Amino acid sequence: MKKFNPILIFAVITALFFLSQACKKNVDSPTPNPSEQGFETLQVPENFTWLTSTPLKIDLKFVDQNQNPVVTSFEVYSKFPDGVKFMTGTSKSDGSYAKMYQIATYRTSFFVVIPGQDPVEVIFGETEVNEISAYEAKATITVESLSPKSTAAETYEFYPAEGKYGTLCFEDNWPSEADYDFNDVVIDYNVIATLNDDFLVTKINMQLFLRASGANNHNGFGISFKHSWSYDGPYADIASVTVNGTPVTAEATDYPSFIIIDDIETWQPTYNSFMNQAFVAPTEFNVEIVLNTPAENWWELSLPLQNPFIIVNQERGREIHLPWHLPTSLADASYVGKGVDASDPYAFDPSNFKAGQVVVGYYTYMTEEGFPWAMDIYMDNDDEDLFLYPVEFTDIANAYTSFEGWVEESDPWEWYLPEYRVVDSIYTKIPEPPYGE
Repeated sequence: MKKFNPILIFAVITALFFLSQACKKNVDSPTPNPSEQGFETLQVPENFTWLTSTPLKIDLKFVDQNQNPVVTSFEVYSKFPDGVKFMTGTSKSDGSYAKMYQIATYRTSFFVVIPGQDPVEVIFGETEVNEISAYEAKATITVESLSPKSTAAETYEFYPAEGKYGTLCFEDNWPSEADYDFNDVVIDYNVIATLNDDFLVTKINMQLFLRASGANNHNGFGISFKHSWSYDGPYADIASVTVNGTPVTAEATDYPSFIIIDDIETWQPTYNSFMNQAFVAPTEFNVEIVLNTPAENWWELSLPLQNPFIIVNQERGREIHLPWHLPTSLADASYVGKGVDASDPYAFDPSNFKAGQVVVGYYTYMTEEGFPWAMDIYMDNDDEDLFLYPVEFTDIANAYTSFEGWVEESDPWEWYLPEYRVVDSIYTKIPEPPYGE
């Protein structure tokens, strides 16, 4: 049994039970022939996270030319001009701006832009936060003009960036073997967090687009506020959650979780994964989460998406999360170790985590070889708008020429960009114009 944290108790999977394939697709529809070499030939490094983004610890200090602290508003971009915006901010009375963010792993710096002066590039270093590898953006920035600076009572963070969309891609047949086209459920997301002057989150707005449902199952989609470093809280004090203006009731879990889409098939009855079929425009879901008490990211919250998951074919206990993420307390632990799943059963028993201890690195939702059932593609680049997933039955390792290099060598991190696509293996139909234009 593989596990990230060696101090945790190792468990042995004693039974293998192969379930029938959950994803039943129209095999009469012409698609590219799958390659004999692909996902299952990958040599996955131990502790590989499958993430295309990295936590970023921001520690900025704003001073005048005499090193006195300065209160000022600013914006942060990938580059300036012509880059994407990551956030707006205002320094505190002591000139500090310290918080957590999530950024695409291939990024090596960002630019801080203060009105009326040249942008300042901040190069990322490396650090750890809660035993997790992270980037660090640490700098002292001189504010050149001593004239009064505008400040804002509210500031905003954009995930992956302003006007840019990450993509969640799921296989829906856990714990059975996947076909690794990662198009059974495809959801694009843009998240905006509103923060107060203490850098605490007061509201989260998620713009979700259901783009593909390459399966026949009646799957659901939800988010959980259960994080990898704390089973026993603290959890966000949530006032309300609405989807397209309709209130959503929290589930009866030990921590907040909400079903955002009850039945994906209702909203996306066609696949959007066969090139010879008509493209159906994605369905938009606007999610607003309002907090009773302002919350800290990377403590009560985990921006941008908390802990997203799907529910397979209306079977509530059959959850599929991103790898290394924790199930909710409603997950059915009887699936663990069945089929090709190698999840640690300890992580599926909520009674194991009532002491409030930090929990990091449980091996969940992966095979013994390290293969996942879900991925999060953090598409924040300046030009391309959306991640293009494989057409039906096409292994994602054969659809992107550098996918293998990313998995086995962490090179390149941006394997999902246009220059690495195998055009005949990619579903190229996307909304025109893309979202938000």
